[in-house]
Amino acid sequence: MKIKIITDSACDIPVSEKLSNVEIMNFHIAINGEDHEERVDFSMEEFYEILEKCERIPTTAHITMIDFCEKYRELVEDGVTDIIHVTINSLGSATYNAAIMAKQMFIDENPDSNVNITVIDSKTYSMAYGYPIICADKMINNGDKPEQIIEYFKNTFAKTEVLLGTYSLKFMKKSGRISAAAAFAGELMGFRPVILMKDGKTEVIQKARGDKMLAPAMAAKLKERISDDMEYCIGCTDQASREAVKVCTEIMGKEPVMIFNLGSAVSINAGPHSIGIVYLCK
Repeated sequence: MKIKIITDSACDIPVSEKLSNVEIMNFHIAINGEDHEERVDFSMEEFYEILEKCERIPTTAHITMIDFCEKYRELVEDGVTDIIHVTINSLGSATYNAAIMAKQMFIDENPDSNVNITVIDSKTYSMAYGYPIICADKMINNGDKPEQIIEYFKNTFAKTEVLLGTYSLKFMKKSGRISAAAAFAGELMGFRPVILMKDGKTEVIQKARGDKMLAPAMAAKLKERISDDMEYCIGCTDQASREAVKVCTEIMGKEPVMIFNLGSAVSINAGPHSIGIVYLCK
């Protein structure tokens, strides 16, 4: 038995994280008409600078079923018996559907293959599925079976939430996440939205007044929504968002288990001055 987890670069697992049982396939991003590969052509710090200067908001292209099917073939040839494919939220990307079609394509082309392919829609973004994948990598190393890992993913994603906050509404306006009128009114009043991402959907659950109140508002919401023994991760983009780590540590009484850079899937829509908090709800 040989297990491999496949995922996409929107999981935001740091490049420095060495995982022996995980393959991360990178999204391609169009920046001012030029194609770039995430995690290869730039660091996230460089991408935040690109966002500040680019004429048009960059766009991502989902990974195709042909690319996924080719990856399945490659893994099977390498002796993999169980492929667990975890994707970005299907409501925000066609990646999940591409993986489902790739699985069927592989089965049609290889009817005698005994490989088990399981495709899982994380229904979330960023480290909300990246961190569980890191944990699942350890499970594989510890000898856990495919069905145990699949069950772990399903149970975890059923309780996963993300709190997202941004210090500027400019990119949400550009990406169409909010209207120009709402963005203008929000900036005029100094509102900083706190967005809950849950079950594949997003909802503004609070409006903090001013930059200094954003991190405390997010930390307070986090404290409401998790048990005292639960872990959390924080995604940052700049120095202001890194200050949120101190605020959350003080309010929660413990540090986040991981601090990471928010990737392109989130920062393109929220902007280069944003905070993301990932956790399991009560």
